[in-house]
Order: sequence, then C-alpha cells, then structure tokens
Amino acid sequence: MRAKISIKKYINAFFVIKRAAHLAKYDKLINSYITEPLLFNLAKKHNISVLQVHDIVREYKLNELNRNVIKLLKET
Repeated sequence: MRAKISIKKYINAFFVIKRAAHLAKYDKLINSYITEPLLFNLAKKHNISVLQVHDIVREYKLNELNRNVIKLLKET
C-alpha cells in the first residue's frame, strides 16, 4: 500500500514538472493558442512550421489531460 502511494506521488510530481517545463519553454505560443486556436496563424506569427506548432499544442493538451486525471485521482 505504501509503495502505491509513493508511486502515485512520483508520477504526479513527474507530470507537474513536465507541464511546468513545457509551459515555461513555449509560454508565448501556448498563450497565443489559447486566445486564437488556429495552427497556421500561430506558425506564421511565431515563424515556425505548422508541424512544430501542432507538436507543441499536442504536448500542451496532453499535459492538461494528465493534470485533470491526477486531480480526479486525488479526489477519490
């Protein structure tokens, strides 16, 4: 039982750190995506390819999903 709690805490910490690092690295692009979720316009605005914008946004969405799952697991 104690090992399960430690593993859950470790996984939680991993995703929190991963999310924070991703947000810090791509803060401007992610904030632009939140206000205007059009990949082509973001790529043009930040002078990167649409594929790069897609990968960054996909990682952001996965981090948000992980954060929400962890919140739900803490509630149960």
